[in-house]
Amino acid sequence: MRIAWATPWNLRSAIGRGNAAVADALAARGHAVEVIQLEADPPADPIPTALPVRHWRQVDLARLKRDHDAVVVHFGDHFPFHAGGLPLIGAAPAVGVFHDLGMYNFFNGWVADRQGGAALHDDEIVGAYGRQARAFAEEARSGRLDLGEIAARTPMVEWLARHCAGALTHAEHYAGRVAAACAGPVAVAPRPWPPRPVPPLRPRGRPELVCLTVGVMNRNKCAEETIRAIAGSPRLKGAVRYHLVGRISDDERARLTAVAAETGYAGLSIFGDVNAAALEARLREADMIACLRRPILEGASGSVIEALQSGRPTVVADAGCYADVPDGLALKVPAEVPIEALRAALETLAADEPLRRDIGARAARWAKARFTAENYAAALEPLIQATLDAQPVLHLAAHLGSELATLGLTRDDPVIEGLAARLAPVLAPKPL
Repeated sequence: MRIAWATPWNLRSAIGRGNAAVADALAARGHAVEVIQLEADPPADPIPTALPVRHWRQVDLARLKRDHDAVVVHFGDHFPFHAGGLPLIGAAPAVGVFHDLGMYNFFNGWVADRQGGAALHDDEIVGAYGRQARAFAEEARSGRLDLGEIAARTPMVEWLARHCAGALTHAEHYAGRVAAACAGPVAVAPRPWPPRPVPPLRPRGRPELVCLTVGVMNRNKCAEETIRAIAGSPRLKGAVRYHLVGRISDDERARLTAVAAETGYAGLSIFGDVNAAALEARLREADMIACLRRPILEGASGSVIEALQSGRPTVVADAGCYADVPDGLALKVPAEVPIEALRAALETLAADEPLRRDIGARAARWAKARFTAENYAAALEPLIQATLDAQPVLHLAAHLGSELATLGLTRDDPVIEGLAARLAPVLAPKPL
């Protein structure tokens, strides 16, 4: 197949780095892959590749469907990296790949880019979730709701999925939302993640242990809870250093530093954003990893995959994609991330070096075998084919809908409900 592979394509994008490996895997399977960069502007640090690459603004959208057998568009919750996604799915039937459940930040970026203001914001949410969502849309726009509340009610993944001819998610916990909005076939496949060259966990020969958290340090990372869990334990407070690695705002750095001072904890080190070599160094020196989220906005977490692949025992919240990690390959705390449960999990790991090495080694074997570009490419092929096969049926359904609309029938008319029930067995996409 001739595949248009639309994705962020810069070295700062975790989605882009994973997708580069999948593009190579698809090419190795005999497909002609063209990379379409989705960034708002051509990236200054493009990922090196031998594949043909164009920025989406260089693509003749009128010829997109004609020049490719399949269009695959990746969506994540950062509009500057995915700005070209909506124009592409508007130009050709596309498989949408949803890397996040919560797409509200992307949506807000799109509204700002369109200079649509409050009316566009509220109308689009109502269009996706119904008239009853208007008051909620106004509250979300006003800033009176946090991202957890928004993700629970109007995550906006459905807003995008309804424009896609097929869809892929990276975990089961949000596949139902996508399937309810997307008329075509929907599949689930583990997110690909090339492992870093980090050696297995070895006996340290030093008294202090290191607990590590990696990623963008937003409040939902639960770094404060981890500081309080360590500081409140006589067994951990003087024995465990806590390292934070990843982009962090000055305000969040100051806030976490103040939490450490308040609790009398002297073991906090905030490294901020680092390059690949420095990240690998931090992973090598870690004895355990806290990979927590509250609320969970990701479809699947690259940081938890990386933690498991590194062979470091990992503490996760038992919810969302983190709940998919098999029991015994991570220590799980309740979704609310209570400090007492987190403290108990960290104390268990700190007290037992053989347990740390055993959990880490088994998790690494599982993660390295599961989250591969080859597995992902093999899952994509039947989804793409099913999406192509569904096109005639979807065109027929669209035609019927248009004809019914000319008769004055609305979506909530009882006639529509009965007709849909009769047609559903005929129009439903074939299972993958």
